[in-house]
Amino acid sequence: MLNEMDSKTHIIQRMNTLRKSFLARANFTVWILVVIVLIVLLQNTLSEEIRIGQFVSLTLRDDLAMALTNQIWLAIKILVLVPVVIFWLLDRRKPLRYALLVSLGLLTFELLASVLFLVVSLRNDTARQAVGLLRDTVTVAAINILVFSLWYWITDAYPLQVPPPTREPNDFLFPQYATSAPKFATWQPGYLDYLFLAFTTTTAFGPTDTLPLTHRAKMLMMLQALLSLVIIVVLAGRALSILR
Repeated sequence: MLNEMDSKTHIIQRMNTLRKSFLARANFTVWILVVIVLIVLLQNTLSEEIRIGQFVSLTLRDDLAMALTNQIWLAIKILVLVPVVIFWLLDRRKPLRYALLVSLGLLTFELLASVLFLVVSLRNDTARQAVGLLRDTVTVAAINILVFSLWYWITDAYPLQVPPPTREPNDFLFPQYATSAPKFATWQPGYLDYLFLAFTTTTAFGPTDTLPLTHRAKMLMMLQALLSLVIIVVLAGRALSILR
């Protein structure tokens, strides 16, 4: 009887552990997937003039080839999400991290291309074109924040470290680490903390309350600040085109 009760207790404890593990992974990964899907949707709303297909248009001058390239690129970004889901279901953190980095790399490449084409489009900017491209510029600014919020989170967040570290992440020095308040004794940053970090880096062109500690963190913040500065300049150019 005792052995049977112990066995049932062990099964219940095991189920509770699996349930907590699943919920923890779900809460963590759902944020990542939601933000990636949101970035893909935003990039898909951009005008043809500043999307990946523009590379083909510069060489072939073929609108059909440009549209086809954009569709293929969209399919690639969606297919890359499949390994992310598979590795999450298998709780394989190391492959999951690599799959996320590949997906984020594709999104970042498109962000860089969009900023480049925004700058190039200033040469032939007219008041009529500027209205639509002004919307695209604001969209690219939002994409910039979302992309780098994921970069900061993936490189620094402890749930994706393999094996899970026994110390706090040290790519960024959040103010909560320095406080003596008891409720922050075991505090760990979540996605909203990295989203706030990306937002303030965009608006202030540099760190505010959270400081980068490693070279990769500094390089990421430098790149985001540079893109933000370029986007602001493009916004100013669009505004002047409309006012002419």
